[in-house]
Amino acid sequence: MPYVLRHRHTGEIAAGTLRNVYDLDYYGAVWWETEEEAASDAASRPEWVPTQVTEAKLKVFNVKLNNDAGRKLFIDDNGTLRVEKGSAV
Repeated sequence: MPYVLRHRHTGEIAAGTLRNVYDLDYYGAVWWETEEEAASDAASRPEWVPTQVTEAKLKVFNVKLNNDAGRKLFIDDNGTLRVEKGSAV
């Protein structure tokens, strides 16, 4: 199962520009195949923790982000998702 980074205080899911199988860029939840890979990337940012999610949940994250860098995705301790819309920089 994939791993994402979750902010330990706010619950924000780390997102950024990724590349799909068609070699097209999109804005979505950043993910890793293993916890070790996620932890390695999070090492310089101790407020972010690797969190295992299902592939289905990862797809929902990307639907919620809607390829829009102005959106931030949050997940609470109960698994409830919330999106904040702002302006992309």
